[in-house]
Amino acid sequence: MKIDIYAFTWNGAILCDELIENLGDYKVDAYVTERYLSCAKHVKLRKENLYKATEKSFKNAGCIIFVGSAGIAVRAIAPFVRSKKTDPAVICTDEKGINVISLLSGHIGGANKLTQKIAKITGGNPVITTATDINGKLAVDEWAHKSSLHIMSLKKAKDIAADILENKKIGFYSDFKVNGDLPLEIDLNEKERGICISLDSDSSPFKNTLNLIPRIVSLGVGCRKGTDFNSIYSAIKEVLKKNNISHFAVNSINSIDLKKEEEGIKEAAEIFKVPFYTYSKDELNQIQGQFSSSDFVNSVAGVDNVCERAALINSKTKKLIISKTIINSVTVAAAIDDYEVEF
Repeated sequence: MKIDIYAFTWNGAILCDELIENLGDYKVDAYVTERYLSCAKHVKLRKENLYKATEKSFKNAGCIIFVGSAGIAVRAIAPFVRSKKTDPAVICTDEKGINVISLLSGHIGGANKLTQKIAKITGGNPVITTATDINGKLAVDEWAHKSSLHIMSLKKAKDIAADILENKKIGFYSDFKVNGDLPLEIDLNEKERGICISLDSDSSPFKNTLNLIPRIVSLGVGCRKGTDFNSIYSAIKEVLKKNNISHFAVNSINSIDLKKEEEGIKEAAEIFKVPFYTYSKDELNQIQGQFSSSDFVNSVAGVDNVCERAALINSKTKKLIISKTIINSVTVAAAIDDYEVEF
């Protein structure tokens, strides 16, 4: 995670050094005005006004720490706050690190955990106001984020949290193996409300179901040169739908390096918000397995099958779940990683 720190006083700049030296697991940049540039070893000059700098941090950083008053922090972030799914973690601490406050994205963004870590560094008091945390209850959104699960509905996640805080039991269903003891908040006999972990976002084992989707599917895609985005996007969506797989389960799109500048595939990856990886024919040919071979593809690309091999090459377990499927001259295949639910 990238962390941007903004400090506004002499002591604040000194605290920046302490944080940088003790947050070695993160990429940390600390910024001050010219007045305080000489009083700390690791700080950098903030060349823009705070609002411009904060706007950039919202786009590029996973966490923003303000060393100063909460008022400064709130005013700086106010124009840019959008959604708990996308907003970075925001933390505020006074210049001596006495009070470290989790301000924004406490669960999904990880601000609560990082607040506790920073408070240990400064010897300060972690200030966390999230209801589930202060009551020692299961925080479903935080657990889902840590477990690489996509939350299909933040409203339903909020409703589940409200039920937990009211000491109501929630049900639980999983298509995947579960490790560890189930939290006390879960009752496997509960049918009214519950959590469902599946690749199928339409699965509904409870009257009120919160669907959580593991991001474990690697797609392999092949197409003719210049195939338009709509053809590629609709082919992928159709293949996934036929196999009851949510597109939120996709973690990457993969192809041969001949397609690395294929705009339709690149745009599809951007829409799905996943990386697009390409591989050489030699790398693809090294993948072992039974494939839907094509002499024509082999003559053009030097590999007998692009989509199946490309799907498998980025899969940890090399397990193909969708063989080559052709829709409008677009070929799609999918591989899946092993996944286990951890409590």
